[in-house]
Amino acid sequence: MKLVIFGCGNIAHRIAKSCKLVEGLELVGFASKDIDKAKQYSQLYECKKYGDYDYFLNSDVDAVYIATYNNSHYDLIKKCLENRKNVICEKPMLFDSKQINEMFDLAKANNVLLMEALKSVFLPIIIKTKQMIKDKTIGEIKSIYASFMRNGNHDDNHWINIKETGGALKDLGSYTIGTMNYLMDVNPEIISIETNETDTKADTIAHVELRYGNVIGKSSVSNSIDKDTYLLVEGDKGYIKIDNFWKSGNGEYEVNGIKHELNEECISDFYYELKHFKDLVDNKIIESPIMSKKRSLDIIKITNKE
Repeated sequence: MKLVIFGCGNIAHRIAKSCKLVEGLELVGFASKDIDKAKQYSQLYECKKYGDYDYFLNSDVDAVYIATYNNSHYDLIKKCLENRKNVICEKPMLFDSKQINEMFDLAKANNVLLMEALKSVFLPIIIKTKQMIKDKTIGEIKSIYASFMRNGNHDDNHWINIKETGGALKDLGSYTIGTMNYLMDVNPEIISIETNETDTKADTIAHVELRYGNVIGKSSVSNSIDKDTYLLVEGDKGYIKIDNFWKSGNGEYEVNGIKHELNEECISDFYYELKHFKDLVDNKIIESPIMSKKRSLDIIKITNKE
């Protein structure tokens, strides 16, 4: 599979390094509005091509990884799908349910794959945790909590602080809510959402409480405070805890008072979502069974407070 990365920010480095680890995935090049930057990135990763977005849309690449600012996602996804390119797009992929429905319908009409890049749900330790929940390793699940609180030191004009495009809930909440939804595998019911959003500024702190059947789910996110960054699943026999759950291979669990280590493979945090995406493209499957349209809709309905 020939893939190009759209966007030359810091995250593109991490994606590119993981691309090099996936067998059968060829990173062809980089695209950016800044051609010099695209050239720099392509040379750094020994890629054959670089250019603007249209250059690659008119080429023979199979797929595009969109890693640009959030406010550009809609237009770029639309262009890629119309040019029959398979698309994996960084979270939050789009801004509301209407856009998600529209783009998934467009992907289906053009017989190509569209997938939101939520790397945490592809990590072996999260898959292991889901199996442990199913096997009732820690008994009947009572609660689940996911927290992602870090100070990004963003200035006021950064996109993450702009009400229409950013906010801690939409950005970091995609990880916490998306991971809890995946693990519980039950339609979430919103109990409460509290943020410090104002009429002119996006939220920098958000707390969400959900109900997954008989299980209470809670999430705390912030892009202005350095605090908790972990996943905790509690059952009537013990718990499972994973620090830095969106990029980790290590954690612990306790059953009947006895602690055990969790040590799962973690080649890189982006490796597993990229391999999944490549396998789908190779097999001409146009919707991921893991990050499906429904999964993206379930996340956005909460993070967008719909």
